[in-house]
Amino acid sequence: MRRKKGFTLVEVLVSTLIMAIAITSTLQILIYLLQMNEANQSSVTCMNEVQGRMDAIKSVLYEDIVGSYNRLNFTSAELTSRGVRHSGIIYATEIQPPFLIDVKIVVCWENKNRIIGEDTNLNGLLDGGEDTNGNGIIDSPTMIEGTILNRAYQGS
Repeated sequence: MRRKKGFTLVEVLVSTLIMAIAITSTLQILIYLLQMNEANQSSVTCMNEVQGRMDAIKSVLYEDIVGSYNRLNFTSAELTSRGVRHSGIIYATEIQPPFLIDVKIVVCWENKNRIIGEDTNLNGLLDGGEDTNGNGIIDSPTMIEGTILNRAYQGS
């Protein structure tokens, strides 16, 4: 009696299980990569926003920077249009020597129910318990800091 060639039921079930595990793993990786891509797009948008605001501040008269921008809250139209909850704040303080202004622009935002930055309620204000490093200002990985020199200053 000759044996018929083919797969047994057990072989088919095992190979189906292996394929199901491989496909499930691949789909999980794909979903994770899509989430990371979305987070990176928001991060790049935030960085473009803070860089654009820094460029705008650099074109303002030195004497008007602190009065016009210190503790100014803002939002990004592009992030808002994409449905990303966020808040931004600008800190502009004169530092010693008195012809320099330190400017720090911060954006905190939400990504899949995770807040990026210290402003946990995204209201643009430093509330109790939000200042995790104790420096008195809102911090975020999405920020830029620079020093602006008074061009009219003539060193002694």
